[in-house]
Amino acid sequence: MSLKHKVAPGGQLVLETLVIEGDDDALLEPNGRYARMGNVWQLPSPGLTARWLGQAGFSEIEIVDVGDTSLEEQRRTPWMTFHSLEEFLNPSDHTLTIEGFPAPRRAILTAYRT
Repeated sequence: MSLKHKVAPGGQLVLETLVIEGDDDALLEPNGRYARMGNVWQLPSPGLTARWLGQAGFSEIEIVDVGDTSLEEQRRTPWMTFHSLEEFLNPSDHTLTIEGFPAPRRAILTAYRT
Protein backbone atom coordinates (compact mmCIF):
# COMPACT_ATOMS: atom_id res chain seq x y z
CA MET A 1 0.00 0.00 0.00
CA SER A 2 1.36 3.42 -0.87
CA LEU A 3 1.92 6.34 1.48
CA LYS A 4 -0.90 8.19 -0.26
CA HIS A 5 -3.43 5.62 0.91
CA LYS A 6 -2.37 6.14 4.53
CA VAL A 7 -3.58 9.77 4.37
CA ALA A 8 -7.29 10.65 4.19
CA PRO A 9 -8.40 12.62 1.10
CA GLY A 10 -7.65 16.28 1.83
CA GLY A 11 -5.42 15.26 4.76
CA GLN A 12 -1.95 16.57 5.41
CA LEU A 13 1.20 14.44 5.41
CA VAL A 14 4.19 15.43 7.52
CA LEU A 15 7.21 13.45 6.35
CA GLU A 16 10.60 13.39 8.07
CA THR A 17 13.16 11.43 6.10
CA LEU A 18 16.86 11.05 5.40
CA VAL A 19 18.13 13.05 2.42
CA ILE A 20 21.37 14.01 0.70
CA GLU A 21 22.51 17.37 -0.58
CA GLY A 22 22.16 17.95 -4.28
CA ASP A 23 19.94 19.13 -7.09
CA ASP A 24 16.42 17.88 -7.74
CA ASP A 25 17.76 14.70 -9.40
CA ALA A 26 20.34 13.71 -6.75
CA LEU A 27 19.93 10.16 -5.44
CA LEU A 28 22.30 8.00 -3.39
CA GLU A 29 21.81 4.23 -3.48
CA PRO A 30 24.22 2.87 -0.85
CA ASN A 31 23.98 -0.81 -1.92
CA GLY A 32 24.54 -2.32 1.49
CA ARG A 33 24.63 -0.28 4.65
CA TYR A 34 24.34 3.43 5.22
CA ALA A 35 25.63 4.66 8.61
CA ARG A 36 25.47 0.97 9.61
CA MET A 37 21.74 0.89 8.86
CA GLY A 38 20.72 -2.06 6.72
CA ASN A 39 17.28 -0.68 5.85
CA VAL A 40 18.30 2.36 3.76
CA TRP A 41 18.05 1.67 0.04
CA GLN A 42 17.80 5.19 -1.40
CA LEU A 43 18.57 8.69 -0.14
CA PRO A 44 17.06 11.35 -2.41
CA SER A 45 17.69 15.08 -2.31
CA PRO A 46 14.91 17.17 -0.76
CA GLY A 47 13.86 18.29 -4.25
CA LEU A 48 13.63 14.72 -5.52
CA THR A 49 11.63 13.76 -2.43
CA ALA A 50 9.18 16.58 -3.22
CA ARG A 51 8.93 15.41 -6.82
CA TRP A 52 8.22 11.85 -5.70
CA LEU A 53 5.44 13.13 -3.43
CA GLY A 54 3.91 14.96 -6.39
CA GLN A 55 4.10 11.82 -8.52
CA ALA A 56 2.40 9.89 -5.71
CA GLY A 57 -0.61 12.23 -5.84
CA PHE A 58 0.22 14.84 -3.23
CA SER A 59 -0.03 18.60 -3.78
CA GLU A 60 0.99 21.81 -1.99
CA ILE A 61 4.33 20.18 -1.21
CA GLU A 62 6.61 22.23 0.99
CA ILE A 63 10.15 21.53 2.18
CA VAL A 64 9.85 22.84 5.74
CA ASP A 65 13.36 22.13 7.03
CA VAL A 66 16.62 20.47 6.02
CA GLY A 67 19.47 19.95 8.44
CA ASP A 68 22.30 17.75 9.59
CA THR A 69 21.63 15.10 12.20
CA SER A 70 23.73 16.16 15.19
CA LEU A 71 25.78 14.11 17.62
CA GLU A 72 23.94 15.88 20.46
CA GLU A 73 20.50 14.66 19.41
CA GLN A 74 21.61 11.15 18.40
CA ARG A 75 23.62 10.21 21.49
CA ARG A 76 23.71 7.62 24.25
CA THR A 77 21.52 8.38 27.25
CA PRO A 78 20.46 6.41 30.34
CA TRP A 79 17.38 5.35 28.30
CA MET A 80 19.25 4.62 25.06
CA THR A 81 22.46 2.80 25.97
CA PHE A 82 23.34 1.13 22.66
CA HIS A 83 25.24 2.59 19.70
CA SER A 84 24.88 6.26 18.83
CA LEU A 85 25.51 8.30 15.70
CA GLU A 86 29.15 8.87 16.64
CA GLU A 87 29.92 5.16 16.05
CA PHE A 88 28.32 5.35 12.62
CA LEU A 89 30.47 8.23 11.35
CA ASN A 90 34.03 8.19 10.07
CA PRO A 91 36.15 8.77 13.21
CA SER A 92 38.47 11.21 11.44
CA ASP A 93 35.78 13.02 9.40
CA HIS A 94 32.27 13.37 10.83
CA THR A 95 30.99 14.67 7.49
CA LEU A 96 31.12 11.06 6.25
CA THR A 97 29.55 7.81 7.41
CA ILE A 98 31.73 4.87 8.40
CA GLU A 99 31.14 3.55 4.83
CA GLY A 100 32.33 6.82 3.24
CA PHE A 101 28.93 8.29 2.28
CA PRO A 102 27.82 11.82 3.23
CA ALA A 103 26.75 11.99 6.90
CA PRO A 104 23.01 11.82 7.68
CA ARG A 105 20.83 14.82 6.88
CA ARG A 106 17.11 14.94 7.24
CA ALA A 107 14.32 16.88 5.68
CA ILE A 108 10.81 17.60 6.86
CA LEU A 109 8.21 18.02 4.12
CA THR A 110 4.49 18.64 4.23
CA ALA A 111 1.98 17.82 1.51
CA TYR A 112 -1.74 17.33 1.03
CA ARG A 113 -3.51 14.37 -0.49
CA THR A 114 -5.55 15.54 -3.43
